[in-house]
Amino acid sequence: MRRRPLPPVREEVTQKPWKVLCDSDWVVYTLVASVGALTYANSLNGEFVHDDIPAIVSNSDVNGRNSVYKVFKNDFWGTPMSDASSHKSYRPLTTLSFR
Repeated sequence: MRRRPLPPVREEVTQKPWKVLCDSDWVVYTLVASVGALTYANSLNGEFVHDDIPAIVSNSDVNGRNSVYKVFKNDFWGTPMSDASSHKSYRPLTTLSFR
């Protein structure tokens, strides 16, 4: 006796809700940014330490007492580059980001 083959059964594949969310780039970017922000959120109430006082708090280039032009003429610590006591550490982009 010869058997007839059974028709193939097609299973419907349903996507998991989390799989649909993970396919979106914005969700991944938001998740990475949120983890980064939460990781460092506790440092926002911290105090300045070590060389932060002369580099940020008392630096006239950072706190706005000097013009932006002076940022490009002074070293990282706010001392003119031509001064003998200058460390000659020229970092204007860092100083501008602190400003």
